[in-house]
Amino acid sequence: MEAAGTANMWDFPVMKGISFKNANRVHPLMQRRVEKLLHGIAGDQNIRRAVLFGSSLEFRCSSTSDIDIYIEKYDPEKKLASIPDIDCELDIITNLRPDNKLYQKIQETGLPLLER
Repeated sequence: MEAAGTANMWDFPVMKGISFKNANRVHPLMQRRVEKLLHGIAGDQNIRRAVLFGSSLEFRCSSTSDIDIYIEKYDPEKKLASIPDIDCELDIITNLRPDNKLYQKIQETGLPLLER
């Protein structure tokens, strides 16, 4: 069974040394940054789910693109424990309601990076 949205994603070459699950779905320009971000947030036990979305998953991604990530927290009031410096702009969206249009788009097109 494919993760939400993965059926419509591109299959990119994976950069040497990159080993996170579904790295082939992330544009090569962003793979190292996404891996660093994933390692940085993995220790935060308040994160229930993290989903990558936006240009990092598309051919239009460029060296000036940002990283868009949706993070669902168990306790929405608690701040994220640690976000590593990934050398580009990072847009973090947290705890949207299921009836939110952006939430629905993320569900359709996003790449799950972390689920607990």
